[in-house]
Amino acid sequence: MTDEIPVGHAPIVAAITPDGRHVYVTNFGSSSVSVIDTTTRSVIATIGVTSGPWGVTVAPDGLRAYVAGFGSDTVAVIDTTTHRVTASVPGLDKPLGLTVSPDGSRLYVASQGGTG
Repeated sequence: MTDEIPVGHAPIVAAITPDGRHVYVTNFGSSSVSVIDTTTRSVIATIGVTSGPWGVTVAPDGLRAYVAGFGSDTVAVIDTTTHRVTASVPGLDKPLGLTVSPDGSRLYVASQGGTG
């Protein structure tokens, strides 16, 4: 059985929380992140983020989600309890992919831009 859950415009990447309760989906076309409750199979929050959200990952402790802002050269930090952006990491060059180290101490960002 396949369920289709409508999210924002032009969904790109999804990441699930370690406990499996929520899925974060980047919506490139609407500069937002949809939060899906896996129990109810419905969107419970839509979080506005900066231009061109692409990659998303969730910290191993499940407390933060990170969103690559391709169009803004930033990474948005989302509090997964409140579903709000709590910080922005500037100075990147077209970030796309993200992952967090297993201990949660480091965020690794793959960027399309750069030299060389």
